[in-house]
Amino acid sequence: MGMPTEPLLVIMRRSMANLAFVETHAGPAGPYEVTQLINTFLGALAHPFEAMRDDLMALPLADAAVLGWPTINKERPSDREPASLGDLIRLMRNGMAHGNLDYLSDGKGQIHALRVWNTHPRTGARTWGTVVPIADVRRFLGLFVDLIERRHSDFGWYERGVA
Repeated sequence: MGMPTEPLLVIMRRSMANLAFVETHAGPAGPYEVTQLINTFLGALAHPFEAMRDDLMALPLADAAVLGWPTINKERPSDREPASLGDLIRLMRNGMAHGNLDYLSDGKGQIHALRVWNTHPRTGARTWGTVVPIADVRRFLGLFVDLIERRHSDFGWYERGVA
């Protein structure tokens, strides 16, 4: 394994390569593609998100939907609405990073969706939550990686010291 010259991009790309490998070789006794999807979501999204936070916070959810991002609805009426695509990414990332997730079955022994939520750090009260089909989690991650790759090649955000 060579020394990465662009650590954020390298970890993102390697995480996605690992996910593709696990998805190809998944079986009942492992490797487990949904587990790898969650690990990849954290590895490929957390650090690059921080580098692009301001740009993503400025992108309205309606514009993201037009660009093909899956619609991720809040689960409960009391859950707050994300303010932007960046806010939604932050909520998803925080929920997964803090272990606030449940696996939801398709009734046939397979994981069909994830319930992801956030709580207030001091009170523990739920602030946001969603139920997302696994296919939409995968598409969400793929679109995020594509966006980072495009921004990197188009604008050289990493070389400018944004990362």
